[in-house]
Amino acid sequence: MATKIKPYRTEVATRIPSAGNMDIGELAMNIQDGKFFTKTTSGLIKELGGAGSVSLQDVTSNNAITDQNITMNGSHFIFEGNLENAFETILQVEEPTSDNVLKLPNSSGTIGTQDDALAYSVVFGS
Repeated sequence: MATKIKPYRTEVATRIPSAGNMDIGELAMNIQDGKFFTKTTSGLIKELGGAGSVSLQDVTSNNAITDQNITMNGSHFIFEGNLENAFETILQVEEPTSDNVLKLPNSSGTIGTQDDALAYSVVFGS
């Protein structure tokens, strides 16, 4: 009789195993996404195989730098301050109806918003 091998697994889309749930070299799979993962000797979770894409988690988890675009479908950047509390700043995108490019200025300073009346009047003249 053949032995069945059942790696650590989930069917929840985009879920990645945590390092605390795995042993070094153990395999895990996300059935929904068709991805395999393992835990490295340095304690990091690494995706195996795939198309060689770079994810934001790869960059932040490994202190790496990428020169490739990172596409986030329906996700937001959530910024927590120095204190973990109930307040965050969320950077989100409205559903685009065309290709748009936003450029950050090549200078230091604070970006004004619509709720900042002085900054808004300087930028938009109203």
